[in-house]
Amino acid sequence: MCLGIPAQLVEGETGHPDLAVADMGGVKRLINMGLLDDPLGPGDWVLVHMGFALSAMTAEEAQDAMDALGAERDAEDREAADLEAAVEAAVREAEAAREATAREGTAREATAREATALAATARGAASRETASGIR
Repeated sequence: MCLGIPAQLVEGETGHPDLAVADMGGVKRLINMGLLDDPLGPGDWVLVHMGFALSAMTAEEAQDAMDALGAERDAEDREAADLEAAVEAAVREAEAAREATAREGTAREATAREATALAATARGAASRETASGIR
């Protein structure tokens, strides 16, 4: 897919008849005008691709193209924000699951310690019973 960017020709000597200075979104660029049939001058709009002016355009066409590019950028920004929010939610979910697993592990360890203590108490009681002759 090719992308043409609207640019407005501005004053400036380039040293070559096929070259012109154009303002592309606030950045001045040297572009090649050799593909155009009609001569253009400062204030005229052109569609630029890979540094070559492909066609002349009206100010209205240029504005429409810039609006479309802006809408595309806005859509990409929204998509990026949605993706970032989804990643953050997944991270929070993973952290919550890790904390729950840690709590469950701690509870299992406590239960195991209690069971061990009860078994030790029962063994101790059994040993005492055996030692005292009660069986």
